[in-house]
Amino acid sequence: MRRQDKQWSGVGGPMNSPAEIVQTFLTRWAEDPAGTMATMVAPDIVYTLNVMPEAILLGGETVGWDAVNAKMMGIREVFDYLVYIPRILGADGQKVRARVELIFRHKASRELLMGQMRTVVTVRDEQVVRVDEYVDAPLIESFMRMFAGGAVAAK
Repeated sequence: MRRQDKQWSGVGGPMNSPAEIVQTFLTRWAEDPAGTMATMVAPDIVYTLNVMPEAILLGGETVGWDAVNAKMMGIREVFDYLVYIPRILGADGQKVRARVELIFRHKASRELLMGQMRTVVTVRDEQVVRVDEYVDAPLIESFMRMFAGGAVAAK
């Protein structure tokens, strides 16, 4: 049951709301991706990105903590995160919508990739269980084709 102080009442007492959990998750991702993946993400996480996997291996759907973690850490090897500003747009039950402003620097070329993405994050038992990201797919695909000659390897 929702309380006025924006906390949810759980079996063990008050819990953070899904929106608060997602804000923390997105903010920590920018600062400490490995720690965030280790502490806030469920083992059965599903991650989707609306970009063709041929352009960047993060594209499509990835299932399971090990696979998602490998891809998320792999993208950090390809890009420096210069700006990553998440803003919560709204929540409907366990699903939270956010917009992220971003500026990434492609490490190999030193070129900047700027824009924003929309994210829908699903929370269960105070853990992130699904992340659906929506970017300007043609922009990302074109950018990566300029430098990669194929898919960007995400370990």
